Amino acid sequence: MPARRDSRGVWRYRKVVMLPDGTTERISGTPAINKQWAAARAEQDHVTRILDAARKLPGRKEVPTLETWFLGRYWTEWCIGQLNKPGTLVEKKAIFEHHLRGPLGHLRLDEIDVGKVQELKAALDADLSRRKMPLALKTRNNILAILAHALRYAEEAGVIEAAPRIRPFKFQRPEIVALDFDEWPRLVGEAGQEGQGMRVACLLAGDAGLRLGEVLALRWEDIDLIAERLTVCRQLRKGIEGTPKGGRRRVVPMTAELMAALKALPHVRRGRVICGLDGKPVAETAFKHTIYRVCRKAGLPERGWHVLRHSFATHAARFGVNPWRLQAWLGHSTINMTMRYVHHVEEHYRPIPEHIVTAGAGVHDPDRRILVMLGARADLVRGNSMAKTPVDAPGLPIKSAS
Repeated sequence: MPARRDSRGVWRYRKVVMLPDGTTERISGTPAINKQWAAARAEQDHVTRILDAARKLPGRKEVPTLETWFLGRYWTEWCIGQLNKPGTLVEKKAIFEHHLRGPLGHLRLDEIDVGKVQELKAALDADLSRRKMPLALKTRNNILAILAHALRYAEEAGVIEAAPRIRPFKFQRPEIVALDFDEWPRLVGEAGQEGQGMRVACLLAGDAGLRLGEVLALRWEDIDLIAERLTVCRQLRKGIEGTPKGGRRRVVPMTAELMAALKALPHVRRGRVICGLDGKPVAETAFKHTIYRVCRKAGLPERGWHVLRHSFATHAARFGVNPWRLQAWLGHSTINMTMRYVHHVEEHYRPIPEHIVTAGAGVHDPDRRILVMLGARADLVRGNSMAKTPVDAPGLPIKSAS
């Protein structure tokens, strides 16, 4: 029955409640405030308590710590289950060990709120990179992205109710670093002094835009010397072979310079194109140091392998390549990534050497013209360091991967 006032003027409630198991229970009582609305509310609260007790609602489930979650279910179900690349796995594990385990690893997932994330951001300001330099904003955003994804997956799996919003740092992308037209032939010429294999590796990066891992993983069966093109379908990271970045293969045409260098290699044309003296895969770390030595001998600042890929993209953009064609050659997932090179050459004008313009003047096919102009960049040193390239060198005089 609804709330009613008795003969003494006291408001009371009385009700029969149907329980989940089909039984009934009679409840009654008086409110703390002698009002009709208070009696109705007291009745509703009493009903809720009775039903909750009858259902025997489970208590709050135990939420794992970030360390237990990251190295347990998240690592197994997502990182391994989604077939993350070997390089990605190594990077995620390193970021957790160096930047997340200390400040957040001991906390339960539901204890990591916006305040804890902001504390992490402040702690990252004091962290140093391997070169004892403050962490770049891009690196900090990578750390925050991995934390955010681990928490979002915990939300999807029902481990926590909601993941906190993690705001990345706003920063300006670093300037693209590429070799000038007079620097590229000097680097290729000095690379030839390290062995014909080193020269081929530089041309694969600078004439075809391959990443270092793609250069090291390239096999002879990926190269079509008749059609003058190669297929990028794998990469090598940390000694483990996997799919290229983005997970998609791509076909890249080859310049005449790259074709000639490949044909001059003395290797039997099977297995990896770039290998050591014993035919085994080249150690990635040693390969990185070799390009530094080549840069020093060429009188250039020490540049990493990715600068050669940047040089390929910026030079092709300066020659007028179709941006969507360049996107396909580079294997970018979005056109915005490719347009960075187009905007870069618009902002940093460099005159094209006359011999490069002349080389492409008589070619009508736009893609072929770009390839001819890219291959003509090395003609500045024709007869000098390029002529001294030891075409009969057995391979790369650097150590193989263990």
